[in-house]
Amino acid sequence: MHRNILAVAAFAAMFGIGTAQASGFNGGYVGGQIGGASYDIDASVSGVGSLSGLSGTGVTGGIFAGYGGVSDGGVYGGIEIDAQAEDADATVSIDGEGTAGVEARHSYGVTGRIGGLVSDNVLVYGLLGYQQTEVRSSVRGPGFVNGSDTDRINGPRIGAGVEVQRDTGWFMRGEVSYTAYSSESYGDLEIDPGATRVQFGLGYRF
Repeated sequence: MHRNILAVAAFAAMFGIGTAQASGFNGGYVGGQIGGASYDIDASVSGVGSLSGLSGTGVTGGIFAGYGGVSDGGVYGGIEIDAQAEDADATVSIDGEGTAGVEARHSYGVTGRIGGLVSDNVLVYGLLGYQQTEVRSSVRGPGFVNGSDTDRINGPRIGAGVEVQRDTGWFMRGEVSYTAYSSESYGDLEIDPGATRVQFGLGYRF
């Protein structure tokens, strides 16, 4: 997590922190982002026990829109919604007799952001929100209750980011977040997933 936050800070430096004229962080905005998602899944199968090694990574990307503003004291507050497409999947063998798998497909969320200005055109912020992700889970093998299902998992999301505002209205951002999803059961398979996302975005504030 600390390495990811450092990567976000490095991203801000790459785009010239402090070199652009400030145009403000007030108002609505839209944008797109792309990055990576890493799922770490605790799982168990009835009659077998817990499973290790069920994790997967993939690309995530989508759109976001929000509204926010900066107080006279330089404190930023705002709210944002997002929609993502993902292709992270994970499969693990069950004692050589079968497989269990989880595939993330789509993700939607609403997030509150609060932070502060470190210069006229650079915002550092924390985020707290709620994310819903569509996943397909399955368990296959003799001796198990085989099944697969597409469902939605939900959970709180926390993270941090850096945003660099240009005087043309365009801005760039880097963000890292973690979502702790609720556990779900599919036949003999029970999963308790979490997801770390690192994303870079480009948007326009109007």
